[in-house]
Amino acid sequence: MKNIIILMLLLFGFGHATKYEIVHVNKGRALNVRDTPSLRKSAVVGRLAAHTTNVSVKECLEDRRGNEWCYINAPRGGSHIEGWVNSYYLAPMAKRSKFSWLRIQNFLLNFYLSDKEDFLDKLQVFYAFPMQRYFRSRNVSLMELRQKKVKFYKKWPKRNYRFTYLKILKRKRNYVDVQATVRWRVEGHGDYEEGKDIQKLRLVPIGNTFKVLAIKYLRHTVYPKPKTTVDENVTLVKNKENNKTVVSPIDKIIKETFDGKKYYIKAGSFFSEINKNYLASISKNRFSYIIQKVRQGNKIIRRVFIGPFYSEEETKEALKVVRAKINGQAYIQTVIR
Repeated sequence: MKNIIILMLLLFGFGHATKYEIVHVNKGRALNVRDTPSLRKSAVVGRLAAHTTNVSVKECLEDRRGNEWCYINAPRGGSHIEGWVNSYYLAPMAKRSKFSWLRIQNFLLNFYLSDKEDFLDKLQVFYAFPMQRYFRSRNVSLMELRQKKVKFYKKWPKRNYRFTYLKILKRKRNYVDVQATVRWRVEGHGDYEEGKDIQKLRLVPIGNTFKVLAIKYLRHTVYPKPKTTVDENVTLVKNKENNKTVVSPIDKIIKETFDGKKYYIKAGSFFSEINKNYLASISKNRFSYIIQKVRQGNKIIRRVFIGPFYSEEETKEALKVVRAKINGQAYIQTVIR
């Protein structure tokens, strides 16, 4: 009887609230959405970020252990995720300003995720204007734009866009201007490209969400691909008269490679061969790196530098990730010597 009352109260609450948000999930973590209302006997069909909004609840039930589960539908890019989550992670959407930081963040997360999908029609719903106006040529037709996008999709079938930074520039009665930073990586046919875009967007409120009224690219950066700047087979050159190590031509090439206007993060020094898993962890976090070899007596020190980065702000942002996931003692270095 007690379980029935709990279930009735739960259904009553969900039946009178139209939209929900994800709660009790720490920033940077995600909530698993499952194919059945069970923790052990279910598969994960998707993940929702902390504070995801505009979540719809279709039905709720209670399992044998007294846990309440709800079948939800949540926006995800240009489509939706449907499945079961524990009701503990759901709460009616809080009353916030239509231009609140959280509402804007949720819209932009889905806006950038939609570009990972192979459907131009899904991407178009995020714009409050004919989107062909803002892709290279304002005179391009929708058919021409579609052909360009299909060509791009075929060249880079695997795409990832990671929305990393949001700054609200201006709030007006009918619109809000924001600056967004997106890290991207595209892959296909044994090749890849990655980089960062900084954009200024003007958003207009539409119901509980937004549409893009205008978009301007402030900076488009393509990162150089990871490479080792020296050969693996390095021989020591000894001066016969004073028995000191002589700087070989390859060391001179190393120094000329670096540009003092760029920023690097020193991620480690090694007296032996660098573990491949360590280098793989750098690439996994979507950073480029270079390896400098320095001679000290009869030993070769291998120094790993992540970068280059082109601004102090970008470098500090990357340093947080490097210290958290690669090396807690990493630091910024502007010139490699």
